[in-house]
Amino acid sequence: MAHKVIIDTDIGTYYDDAFAVLLATRSPEIDLLGVTTVYGDTALRSRVARKVLNIAGRPDVPVFTGIGTPLSGKHPLMFGFEGQNILGPEDVNLKLSDEHAVDFIIRTIMKNPGEVSVVTLGAVSNLAVAVTMEPRIAQSMKELIIMGGVVVPIVDVKGVRRSPIEEYNLNNDATAAEIVFRSGMPITVVPIDVTLRVPLSTEQVAKINRSNDQVAQLVSKILAVWPKQEYLIYLTVGIPTEHTGLWLHDPLTVAVVYDKSLVEITPINLAAEFATTVIERDMVVRDDILRTIPKKLPPNMKLAVDVDATRFTDLFTARICGQQGK
Repeated sequence: MAHKVIIDTDIGTYYDDAFAVLLATRSPEIDLLGVTTVYGDTALRSRVARKVLNIAGRPDVPVFTGIGTPLSGKHPLMFGFEGQNILGPEDVNLKLSDEHAVDFIIRTIMKNPGEVSVVTLGAVSNLAVAVTMEPRIAQSMKELIIMGGVVVPIVDVKGVRRSPIEEYNLNNDATAAEIVFRSGMPITVVPIDVTLRVPLSTEQVAKINRSNDQVAQLVSKILAVWPKQEYLIYLTVGIPTEHTGLWLHDPLTVAVVYDKSLVEITPINLAAEFATTVIERDMVVRDDILRTIPKKLPPNMKLAVDVDATRFTDLFTARICGQQGK
């Protein structure tokens, strides 16, 4: 039986949210119940999600607009590239659901106790408000899979330091992250230090670019404008570097819903922590991984610590090109 899934996303600015939604539509293991949007201009993000789903041949999947302002009260950071090569002038009035994302999340989980997996690909504001409004969803959802956080700080191939300070998703609403981490939800975290191990190869990009499949063609259009966007985004946050790589952060997180063998998972105790950053936002991490194990703190969630990179990137490429990769 297919996994019932809600994808909660800040789709638009980065390429990988759209790729994750597309992978979900190409995965028979997933029954995609809806897509909810979060952080910043969520109405715009909802139009992007609607257009992506339409191109994928899934107009039946509803899109729900969610919370745009972080619970911490900070101004959401938008980079100005949202929907490039996805939205056109004709997409101003794409049909979206009138129901708020938080209401949809609560209603769907409570209607299907123990059956719904939620995948968050951005800030977790919608989930924090949902569990505050209806605490029973913490025990009623099947699982919450979070793409976010840095557990083992690393330096990527272009010398960009990836540490809790530079982390994006959870940092964008640290208050929400703290609420969710303390909620008792069955959480699995897929951190960026793991997702940075799954870049698309040059050969895989070429295969997607050659494909006549409509989903692959959309991916190809997005990839065509991404390197310049990435460079400008890095400059915006004070990291002058060129394009680093086509990391499949969010698609990997979606695939973990139905194939846990793609990653190595360990139980661990993770917590939220706050600190000021150069980008004027909050930092969320956890108790240090090297200290929590000796302390023998009881695990409160699961953590992906490694990934079968080649198997996943081959799977993603095949499915985006309309083949049933495994």
